[in-house]
Amino acid sequence: MSYEKILDVKDHFLRNAAREDFMNELKYEIDAKLANVDAEGLAYGKPDVIQLIIAIEKYKLRFLHGDISAKQLYSEVAAKLDRFKMEHPGFNFLNDSVVNAYYS
Repeated sequence: MSYEKILDVKDHFLRNAAREDFMNELKYEIDAKLANVDAEGLAYGKPDVIQLIIAIEKYKLRFLHGDISAKQLYSEVAAKLDRFKMEHPGFNFLNDSVVNAYYS
């Protein structure tokens, strides 16, 4: 998984982000995408990675609304991923099965 895939604003994201209830439904969408992913043996729990993904998606939404620049988006996401790795040693978003399942 690369930063480009994580930061990608796909058509699906654009369509859904325009809805008023986007943030309320985001957790359910993430749960659905990750339902069949085996998170056993990972350095974190599924609720932790769901919160990480929600935070990243919120940054992307702020970028779409013009609240932050592309450079700020990249910086915020990189910082969030680094903090997550510090809290959960062994986490590596580049080859993480759960992150890959969501952003693929």
